[in-house]
Amino acid sequence: MQPVSGDPIVSLKPGAHQPGTRLTPADDVQFFLHPHPRSPFSEAVQVNNVLYISAMIGLDADGKVVEGLEAQTRQTLSNLAEILGKYGLGLEHVFKVTVMMTDMSKWSEFNKIYRTYFHPSRLPVRTAFGVAGLAFDALVELEVQAYIPASPEE
Repeated sequence: MQPVSGDPIVSLKPGAHQPGTRLTPADDVQFFLHPHPRSPFSEAVQVNNVLYISAMIGLDADGKVVEGLEAQTRQTLSNLAEILGKYGLGLEHVFKVTVMMTDMSKWSEFNKIYRTYFHPSRLPVRTAFGVAGLAFDALVELEVQAYIPASPEE
């Protein structure tokens, strides 16, 4: 199979967004490349009024996974909030979360932490499953989808 050089339906505009400014709904697909040059994936992709964020684990500022489920959950959610902030969004815009955990017996421990990051009347829908392993031996990995409102008041 040959590498794809471009799809006429998809607009490849990496870096077109000014970090910290709010995204607005778009008629085409926007790819926001991962800032680390060795990462073979986009950090986020915008399709119309949805921002899909690549799954994240609890890496600290030094690129190391923090210790323990509680710390990893908090770090992962903080990392996601930071990424959303780059696009002018916050956790309140998240409507879907996919959770991957290496030990589902710690589900209630995870939920205690998770629920503190979302308003009780705006909890995202969620899918969760146990996995045999995650990158860097992480215990939890989260992937989110966020709504991009047409106006800043939404």
